[in-house]
Amino acid sequence: MSKLKPPHMVRHLMTKGCMGEFASGTSAFNPDESVALVRYFARLAAERTPDTNDQLVEIYRAIGDVSMARHKPSQKLACSKGCESCCYQQVSVNGVEVFYIARRLRRAKLIGEHEARIAKKLASADRDSGRLLDPANPCAFLVDGVCSIHVDRPFACRAMVSLDLSACLRRFESGTGLIPYPIANEPIKQWLNVSLWTALRVNGFPPHSYELTAAIDAVLRDPTIERDWYAGDDRMAAAIDDRVPDHFPPSDALRALARI
Repeated sequence: MSKLKPPHMVRHLMTKGCMGEFASGTSAFNPDESVALVRYFARLAAERTPDTNDQLVEIYRAIGDVSMARHKPSQKLACSKGCESCCYQQVSVNGVEVFYIARRLRRAKLIGEHEARIAKKLASADRDSGRLLDPANPCAFLVDGVCSIHVDRPFACRAMVSLDLSACLRRFESGTGLIPYPIANEPIKQWLNVSLWTALRVNGFPPHSYELTAAIDAVLRDPTIERDWYAGDDRMAAAIDDRVPDHFPPSDALRALARI
């Protein structure tokens, strides 16, 4: 089946990023962009196929990447390959990203033992201890100090960057101190997540977020979970991340604005 072509405004978001005004504790987005995005996300989700699932994820991430680049601070990011302190925490993902990443891991099996190595790490991975950065809780996808799924990493990871390496190391080693980050990243992440969550809700999908390692493990073990999830049957219940609410009040306003 051919992919659903994005409307003009969504294509603009994918290449230019979102408009927006960001200040400490406040943010404002263009309502026309928000409406176009949630309507298109809802159209893709309504197809309930692996192809449109992956198209949805790729557009969701592309808009996030470009938007964060558009609103990046003048200060250079401190992040680089091999800087792994942020890879020691529990990661929350949405259902469509779970299926996207699992599909990439299955395909990687054709060119090596990547899937087997990750599955072994997932099977022995500990759940979150409560600390933001916990040396005892490495990500199951962290291999030799490098993210083994960097290209396909969740949007939560893409948005988590730092402006100060020493602050990251201090938080990692002692659990104290704040990590400075670009002021626009969190509101952009929330804007995209509310748009996606609203589109999934409109189509009757389970409203949950999931802990990355447990959810990927479940789907790698049983690919039919994806089919049932599209039908509203959540067989990833054991992986639900209860830190994330199942309802976002801004979704009600967005749904009314978009009339969906």
